Amino acid sequence: MKHTVIHAGYPGDSSRAMLKRMEHDVLRHHPDTVVIECGANDAVNPAALTSVEEYTSNLKKMVYNLEEIGSDILFVTSPPVYAPEMIVRYKFPESPDTELNPILDKYVEAMRGVASFLNRPLLDASRILHTVGNVGPGPESLIRNQANSGVIDGAHLTVEGYRLLAVLVYQALVDHHMLGRTIVCFGDSITHGYPLPGMGTLEGDNYPAVLNRLLNAGEDA
Repeated sequence: MKHTVIHAGYPGDSSRAMLKRMEHDVLRHHPDTVVIECGANDAVNPAALTSVEEYTSNLKKMVYNLEEIGSDILFVTSPPVYAPEMIVRYKFPESPDTELNPILDKYVEAMRGVASFLNRPLLDASRILHTVGNVGPGPESLIRNQANSGVIDGAHLTVEGYRLLAVLVYQALVDHHMLGRTIVCFGDSITHGYPLPGMGTLEGDNYPAVLNRLLNAGEDA
């Protein structure tokens, strides 16, 4: 069966911004499945902050909107960040030694709570990358840093990180029997694939692009 993947990631988006563009970018496609990834901007981006309470409410509103058109939903928690570089890169007001992941983890926990309360499946990318992502200053980190990318970042995934996320999403969709004909990947810069070549499209190694290849492997053979 041919699967249509729709890339609906936009960098810098909070859950509030995503909710505002949901009709145009998601609902009008009447997708069978929607993968929702967000939280980092809500938590730690000074230009997009929302409270945990609003974030929770926005996630629930997304689910209720999708329930009306019969879409399945997979939640994906936000990956951790490497705060010393993220704070410098984005000129955050905090000191570079400020710990941002404890703040972000509150939003991760909120998404876990919404998924549990509404009985929706969740891919805990945060837990996985906290455990095996080697988040830090070293070249082995799956979060981009100066050692592995040549630039200060701290917020986005490496190519290997994006590929891992795509495989995890693919397997979660298989496990939860959510391989619908139309799948929307809805999220922030992690979904967008910043700053890889092909970001925002179904080309390159951003996670929706890799997911598309996994879903449609062999279709043209």
